[in-house]
Amino acid sequence: MKKIFRLGLLGLLIGFLTACNLPSIASAPAVETPIPPIATVTSLPPTETAVPGPAVRISKIDMLDAAQGWGWEAVAENTYRLLRTADGGKTWRDVSPQGQAPSPYSGYFLDSQNAWLPVFDSTSNAGSLLHTNDGGQSWDALSLPQAEAAQNATYQFSTPSDGVARTVGVGAGNAYFNLFQTHDGGATWTPILITAPQPEPGLPAGTVHLCNICGDWLYYDAARSVITYGDLASDPVGVVRLAVSTDLGQHWAQLELPLPDPKYTDGSVAPQAPLFFGADGFLPVNIMKYGADGALAYSVLATYVTHDGGQTWSAAPAILENTRAMVDSVQILSMQAAIVRCGKNLCATSDGARSWTTLPESLNFDSSAGGPDYVSQFDFVNPATGWAIAGEGTAVALWKTSDGGATWSQIAPTLAP
Repeated sequence: MKKIFRLGLLGLLIGFLTACNLPSIASAPAVETPIPPIATVTSLPPTETAVPGPAVRISKIDMLDAAQGWGWEAVAENTYRLLRTADGGKTWRDVSPQGQAPSPYSGYFLDSQNAWLPVFDSTSNAGSLLHTNDGGQSWDALSLPQAEAAQNATYQFSTPSDGVARTVGVGAGNAYFNLFQTHDGGATWTPILITAPQPEPGLPAGTVHLCNICGDWLYYDAARSVITYGDLASDPVGVVRLAVSTDLGQHWAQLELPLPDPKYTDGSVAPQAPLFFGADGFLPVNIMKYGADGALAYSVLATYVTHDGGQTWSAAPAILENTRAMVDSVQILSMQAAIVRCGKNLCATSDGARSWTTLPESLNFDSSAGGPDYVSQFDFVNPATGWAIAGEGTAVALWKTSDGGATWSQIAPTLAP
């Protein structure tokens, strides 16, 4: 708040007595000198203190930088409203599309102005894709890339015009992936006709059939396609298996990466999706083993890096113990920096997983925990600045760190007045 300084204007009173050739002052007639009026000073009105708007409970957050971001608030069961912040999460504006019920788990936020939201009406069994290019002030309805898989579609845009949609149909342990691309912001979509490593008769062109319960996943960008294979539904195979193609599946390179330590060869492998920075890439791999009694014997995170677009990979030296395979358990910020859940703490690397540092215990990041202090999501925009959402239901709290997770401060978010 700016301080307002009030400057008073003082009237200056000067009396001039003039005597010209008078024999004496005593004999001079009295002269009444008029007194000029004192200037009137009008006080400035008191500064109005902004009244905070009503409190909001951010249940999911997607920050773009230290100030700009998008967030979701659960206002009722399975009902959310979309919010936007420009001050790091302190105040938010409601930018929800009117009359629509979007899901907080399938939107894509490119920048502070452009966002895409799939919406699905279970009553009519119809869906559509909404787009804003003005920060949520207005929304346009677009076509879906594949209507029958509207609920299971994910989107990723590299520019306001260019994007890729991935749909997946699941059932009986199977996953059927299809890819689509747009170059007009989502107004129209065309299939990406990728050929699977083992094509199956009867499947539509471009469909890749993988094992859903094994932990398989299909990654795609304009330069490459990568399939990661898990063995969560079978006996451990003792290696990390990948298939890599640079020509939409006309040719696949089948890779088997050795585990970084022989003592983990009896563990089940669950690769996460790779992330590429040009030709450089980062692949997190969870390795876990359960005993005969069902108790977890170990769960570790190994990381592999590539510098040739995924054709070859090497294991980073450090293995991070006490980790869990779950959504949002690993956040990769660059080829050097990543942040991972490790027990109740966060662990961070700044040297490409050659070493890890355990951050001081503060919030509860244990993925097996629950209750009012459990962190359901964390989101960093750089190695120093991040947010965390802790708690459940009406007890959700928003936290922020500016020192890389060493300390956290709670934010009391409100709607902008």
